[in-house]
Amino acid sequence: MNTQLGVWLAQLMATDAPALPSAWAMQLWLHLGWSVVLACAGASLVGRWMPGRAGRLDGRQWAVALVLAVWTWLPGPYAPAHWLGLAFQAPSVAAVLLCDALLRRRFFPSRPGPTNADGPSRVAMALAWAGVLLGWALVLDSFALLPVQLYAWGFSPAAVVLVLALALLPWAVGRWSRPVGPTRLWVVPIAVLVFAVWRLPSGNVWDAVLDPCLWLVLHWVVVRAAWARRTHRLASNGATVEV
Repeated sequence: MNTQLGVWLAQLMATDAPALPSAWAMQLWLHLGWSVVLACAGASLVGRWMPGRAGRLDGRQWAVALVLAVWTWLPGPYAPAHWLGLAFQAPSVAAVLLCDALLRRRFFPSRPGPTNADGPSRVAMALAWAGVLLGWALVLDSFALLPVQLYAWGFSPAAVVLVLALALLPWAVGRWSRPVGPTRLWVVPIAVLVFAVWRLPSGNVWDAVLDPCLWLVLHWVVVRAAWARRTHRLASNGATVEV
């Protein structure tokens, strides 16, 4: 029994024979992922710089998103996916799911849900902090400053199970104070499930839930939330003194 358990644990932690995605799946994901990310970025920039009328779909945002999405599918070096792939490889599954959610919310708004008037919920901030800390740990691992090979461990089945368990933790303990949108809360679990089926984008689970661009965005989310909290605290203290 102990021997079988040891063999099972060794297989669970093994990183020497990772399951990698097929070449055609990697190529397809490269274009599909960057088309969604660029379409979301383009529509967001147009909406910020040239906002349209409230309650109406902005044709300029549609046009920019469509052009960027189609441009990404051009063959060879004529597509931005070629150069972005050389610089950043493929985007993570989590980043593509987040951009897809933002696009659908921008172009197909549904009934109003929980607002972010008081800032992001604790669940959202916990996920953002987890992404920031994971990214820094991977940076340290790339310089061999950690006692374990963290990135290599991402090829093991145990890492997939651990990431999925941590991603489902908010549902197990409740949504704490203010709930987040269901799409955003399910982003990481769905990303892990997509990775488990297709091994995208690289066969490593860390690449499925985090990439350099998403990591930088999470830094911005954390800093903005901390600044908003500080501003709110100062305003509250000032109002208390005046009273």
